[in-house]
Amino acid sequence: MPRRNPLTREQQNALRRAFYEQLEQGELSLPEALKAMREMTGLTQAEFAAHRGVSRRVIQDIERGTGNPTVESLNNVAKLFGLQVGLVPIRKREVIVPAAE
Repeated sequence: MPRRNPLTREQQNALRRAFYEQLEQGELSLPEALKAMREMTGLTQAEFAAHRGVSRRVIQDIERGTGNPTVESLNNVAKLFGLQVGLVPIRKREVIVPAAE
């Protein structure tokens, strides 16, 4: 198993700020968000899964983008970060074209 270097409190806080900002902007997919949450904790997939009460396979499949997790599983994972599954609008990234002068 690879050795991990624990994050400092400052590094964790910086990652959290960036994470919530990206969430607010609708810039994270589910796999990206889950991986970011896990990495902020400094845990492996197996450790994170055990901590959140889901199987390692659930975490692994979500991070790969191949999972079909239940709402309950997603809420178990997201609860640590003050989040829950909900209906959110789909945001399309708008291309801003500069005005011709």
